[in-house]
Amino acid sequence: MTRKFLATALVASVAWAGTALADSRPELTVAVTTLTVHFDPMGSNSNVNERVGENIVENLIRYNWKTATVQPGLATEWKMINDTTMELKIRDGVKCHDGTDFTAEDVEIMFGPKRYGADDAPGNAIGKAFFGTLSEVKAIDGNRVRIVTHDPDPLLINRLSGWMGQVPCADAYLKAGNWDEWGQKVVGTGPYKIVSAKPGESHTLAAFDGYWGGKPPVKSITYMVVPETAARIAGLITGEFDIITEIQPDQFSTISDNAGTEIAGGPIRNIRFMPYDTRHPALKDARVRQALNLAMDRELLVKAVFNGKTTVPNGFQMKSFGEMYIADHNGAQYDPDKARKLLKEAGYNGEEISFRYMKDYYTGEVSTAQILEQMWTAVGLNIKLELKENWGQIQEDDVAEGRGIINWSGTAYLNDPIGQVRRLFGADGFFQKHGFYDGTRFNAASEGVLSADPTARKAAFRKLLAVFEEDAPAGYLYVLPMFYGKSTKFNWTASDTGLMDFRSDNLSVN
Repeated sequence: MTRKFLATALVASVAWAGTALADSRPELTVAVTTLTVHFDPMGSNSNVNERVGENIVENLIRYNWKTATVQPGLATEWKMINDTTMELKIRDGVKCHDGTDFTAEDVEIMFGPKRYGADDAPGNAIGKAFFGTLSEVKAIDGNRVRIVTHDPDPLLINRLSGWMGQVPCADAYLKAGNWDEWGQKVVGTGPYKIVSAKPGESHTLAAFDGYWGGKPPVKSITYMVVPETAARIAGLITGEFDIITEIQPDQFSTISDNAGTEIAGGPIRNIRFMPYDTRHPALKDARVRQALNLAMDRELLVKAVFNGKTTVPNGFQMKSFGEMYIADHNGAQYDPDKARKLLKEAGYNGEEISFRYMKDYYTGEVSTAQILEQMWTAVGLNIKLELKENWGQIQEDDVAEGRGIINWSGTAYLNDPIGQVRRLFGADGFFQKHGFYDGTRFNAASEGVLSADPTARKAAFRKLLAVFEEDAPAGYLYVLPMFYGKSTKFNWTASDTGLMDFRSDNLSVN
């Protein structure tokens, strides 16, 4: 009996030890200002969706933001069959969060008419600005897929490895009740799976130990909504939170001077800007919109809000564009006298212009809005600041003449003008499709950016930047920085986009 008891106890202790070992990974808690409303990239093109993105749903080709190169993802290899056709080999043994196999058929269905490929598909409205060149996506067999474009597309690899190129799992998608329901329980192949989605409160992801890329370093990730900056900082210092978002430089010392916490992050591949709704009577005249832009002292704004820890872009472009960057473009001018002159020429008589913003959805959003209002007032503009609670209130048309000014940001997803200014302001972009402005001149100028000839592309982009300055459909501000506070118990590096990358090659525990 004694030997039997000891044997039983030994088995139980080994089993307990195995369970304890399996559960020994820590839980990660991230305090944020707001959450995504839809986990599918084609359901919500937002910083907060991008924040969780690739932790859940992955790309065929992975963009390594640390090296600025591409590498195998869900596809192990790819090649161009001709000028318009790419063939990819899908990685063997990849499992979806629901236990099904990920195959070429998943790619065909997820880019097909049920999710994206038809004009009335639920993901088409957002996805088309990224994948408008696609003609057909076809599974050849279980692990080979063929992607065909309408015309030669020099950015096809960029598209497949960038935002919106993530491929969810088809079986789960087809079983979902509707698009909104799917958005709360998206199934992918990434290292973490959705286990809880409480809109406006919290989202929890659990480690997916069947992940082809190796066991995730933490047991779970919970994103908690904590709107007040002081509360996020206090929670970080007490250990309630492991990482906190949207921190401004004037708060750095509170975190960095505390033992066990530090600052992470910096400028990302994103430009903060403000779209102008030209249906507003005062904004119909391009001279008024130009005056708004000339009245902004962007360098002073960067110094006041970010202590100089970010930069002012030279036009609506980024240096990450490489050979496509127009270094001698004459953008971002500050000339208040010219602004006053343009307002007088336009016959502006002090009509009220609303400026809608939220409580630091973007880092420094409140202070930025307040400083801009003073700059605009100084040249004779009548700006009404309107603090809103959510994006629905920002975007809604609650007055007959439309909105005035709102806040936005634009990531350079493809490291190319097609993935930033043209995506946002082109014919398939949000602002033309929602009636903010007539982009006839912009569209004509942007056609050449689609050319396969690098010289022609760059010449067309130069013209496009000039048209953007003249039409002034928006005012660009600065390269958006994303600063975080974090516990030193975690080794984690902030990416150069909105993604908080918690894969095992970017997160470890001390």
